[in-house]
Order: sequence, then C-alpha cells, then structure tokens
Amino acid sequence: MELEEAYNLIEKAVAAGRPANGYLVVGALRGMAGELAERVLRLLFGEGDLRAHPDVHRLAPEKKSRIISVDAVRTRLVDPVGATAFKGGWKAGVIYGADRLKAEGANAFLKTLEEPPPKTLFLLLTDQPEQLLPTIVSRCQRIDLADAQSQALAEPYRTEVLDVLASDRLVTATAKAAAAGRLNAVLERLKQVAADEVEAEVDVADEGPGEETGKDAFSALVESRYKEYRADFIATLMGWFRDLMALVAYPPSHSAYDDGERGAPLVNEARRGVLETRAANLSLAFALRNVEAVEEFATSLSRNIQELPLLMFLMDRLRYGVKEER
Repeated sequence: MELEEAYNLIEKAVAAGRPANGYLVVGALRGMAGELAERVLRLLFGEGDLRAHPDVHRLAPEKKSRIISVDAVRTRLVDPVGATAFKGGWKAGVIYGADRLKAEGANAFLKTLEEPPPKTLFLLLTDQPEQLLPTIVSRCQRIDLADAQSQALAEPYRTEVLDVLASDRLVTATAKAAAAGRLNAVLERLKQVAADEVEAEVDVADEGPGEETGKDAFSALVESRYKEYRADFIATLMGWFRDLMALVAYPPSHSAYDDGERGAPLVNEARRGVLETRAANLSLAFALRNVEAVEEFATSLSRNIQELPLLMFLMDRLRYGVKEER
C-alpha cells in the first residue's frame, strides 16, 4: 500500500470516529512506516513539534538487548494512556520496532490494546511482522506499506492453500479431514523442496576446501530451511482468517465507507469477493476464535507435534463462513 492510501484510510476512520484500536504498520521504520506515524500524529494533534507533546507516548528498543522492556511498557505507555489527556483530546501510543516487544511486555500491553480508553490510538511499527506475538497482531488492523519486505508462501503452494480455504465444501467432518490432507501434502512437498535446495547448496560447498557436511549438519540445515517455509505456510493461513476478521469487524457496508470505498485492506485482495461472502456468515466471536485457533496451531507445531493430526484438529475447529455451517 502506498503512503497516501494508508494515511487516507486512517484519516477517514478517525473522521468517522471509528479508528481501529491499533494499527500494525509494516514497513521501513526510517522510511514509510515512520513517515506515516508522524502524519497520523499531526492529524490528531496538529502541526508543531510533537516530540515533547504530553499526550504522545513513544516506545522503542533500548540498551544492548534492543528489547522493549515490560517496565517501559507499563510506565511509558500503559499508565500514561490510562490517565486523562493533558489537552483534553486524543492520546496516542507509538511503538517503534514492535517486534522487539516480547511476551511479558506484550501481555502488559494487551488489555489496553483490547479496550483502549476513549480517543486513544496505537501505532505499532515494524519491519519484521513475523516476529510479533500473534495475540498482538490479531488485535490490530494491519497496513503493509510499499517498502515492506513481504513474507509470502511461494507459488504454487500459496494458491493451493488458499484454494483449500476457499472451498465451499468445508462443512462435513469428511471434507475437513480431506482438506487437512491436502494442506499436509503441501507441507510434505515443502519439506522435499527444502531438502533439494540444501543438497544442491551443500554439493557446491563441499567442492571447495574444508570438511564435507556431515549427516547431522545436513539434517539440521534441511530442518531450518523447512521451518522457514512452514512459517510462510502459517502466515498464509493466518492472512486468510485475519482478512475474514477484518471484514466481519469492518464490512463493506460499514458507514465509514459510504463513499464507495471497499473497506478494510486485505492480505488476499484478489479473493475479496469470496472473503466478503464468507464474512457475512460469521460473527465477530467466531472470526476471532479462528485467528486464535491458527495461533494455537502454530504454537503446537513449534513443539514438534506431528503435523497431520494438528491440521485435522485445526480444520475441524475452524468456522469458514460456508452457509451450511450456520
């Protein structure tokens, strides 16, 4: 998304009095993401020097660890935005490098993000969105700027995953089990791709001086490469269900978009028609549970539990918005 388009999206939501609780802005911190944050702050607080504005609260990684500490979250963000605004208007929290917000700090911030005080807006800036905790990501409206480095599952695997999720047969247990099998087949092929790539790279490396790559080292390289591809697979799943949640929360008929715009930006814009149809058949509670189910699936995978049983359990839990589900 270009900078002007992203700014207009937030500007219209603010004007309508219905901005998202938080915006996850994916882009270069010293580029478009940082510029968008400053423009939004000027929208809320006017021109002038905002560096010392009492109602603008900024967080960034500190010290050698480059971590945003839980103490900083509480004392410089959560507590200040919970107090009355000095100017009697908006309050804003900007987190630069939000991917450096680790579990303890994220949990300290989570309740405030879920239920912010009136006229409070949060901007979470990152160039590594895959490093954020899913509980934070799922509660923000994501904006991917044009200078973001996108993480995407390669073709044809991405299309195959989306075709499974877009199927209108995901109603019966049998159909869901079959869908889990198709998704598992994608993962199996990605494992083979990882092995083939690493083997080719090792063959080249072993032609040079030095020791040959041992069996254990080779297996570790393949596993590491596969986990990268599996993370892209999970991101594709998550993108679909975050799109559904965004459309349930901000449907095209939402009054903020009465001027004819199509509503919330989507990761899977090319499949907006299917997503809008599905979203119309889902409640916000079910849409949120879908995102949480994918989060739990990702956590379970990280514990080296077998993939096919996890996929079968996941596919059975999810609600797809197919009419027959209702």
